[in-house]
Parts: sequence; C-alpha cells; structure tokens
Amino acid sequence: MYGTARRLAVGAAMLLSATSVLVLPAAPASAAGWGCSGSEVSGSPYAVTTGGGAVYSYVHLYWDSSTGENCAVNVKVGRLSGTPTLTEVALTACREDSPVGGGPTQCTAIEYPMDPSRSDIYYSSYAGPVTVNGAGHCIMVTGITYDTNGNSAEYRSRMFHC
Repeated sequence: MYGTARRLAVGAAMLLSATSVLVLPAAPASAAGWGCSGSEVSGSPYAVTTGGGAVYSYVHLYWDSSTGENCAVNVKVGRLSGTPTLTEVALTACREDSPVGGGPTQCTAIEYPMDPSRSDIYYSSYAGPVTVNGAGHCIMVTGITYDTNGNSAEYRSRMFHC
C-alpha cells in the first residue's frame, strides 16, 4: 500500500508541475517570428494610436548591422489581434544621411516598400515584414491599423535612425 500511495503522490506532483508549466504566459514573439533579423532598435516598438489615444498596434523596427537592413512589422494588439482589418507597415529609405530640419517632408525617398502593396488586403495579426537598406541613410517608418468600424490609428516617424 505504501508503494501505491507514493506513486500517486509522485504522479500528482508531476501533474501539478505539468499544469504549472501550461499556465505560464507565452514568451513574447521574436523578430524571427515576424521574419525580421537583427536587433530591435532603441525606442521600438512604436504605438499606432487613434486621435483619442487608443492603441491598435505597435510597429517594431529592427536593424541588422551585418546586412545594413532595416526591417519593420506592424503587430496588432488587444481586441484587434486575430481580427482581419486593414493593417499596413511601410519603410522609407531616405537619400539624406542626417535629419534635416527633423520633418518628414525633408526625406528624399530612395525606396518605399509597403505591406500590403494593395490596399484591399486585410491582416489578422500583423503586416510585414518590409525591409530597406539603411546603411548610410536615414529612414522613416509608418504603421496604420483600422478597426472593424473603419476607424484608423497611425504612427508616422520623422526621419531618423541615420
């Protein structure tokens, strides 16, 4: 009888341990999970907000020093995560190598990749990745997310990360 009780106690402890592991929160998504390489830049992620301050998503920006590539994704959060709505991310590689006046209109675009490339594509989780070569150039990043009622939230950076 003692052996049976001990086996039950060990089994219960193992089940409790397994249950504890199952209820731990998931680890945050990695850059590789979104198709970007490199390290997330300082200040990222950037909140994609409505005029009233509601956050619909976050733009994550990565820099890979080995390739000179910037990579961005726009990841939906809260009630919009998992719901198909128009979600966009874009990167602009600027000809300039330092911010001139700090305004977005100062950027002379060399390259402007965007996802989706067509405005009628809806995403459930995130838009991107998009990449530009940023070695020796400033960049700008844009994220736009709509809710199910057609309300939009956006983030538009100034020229930076030169």
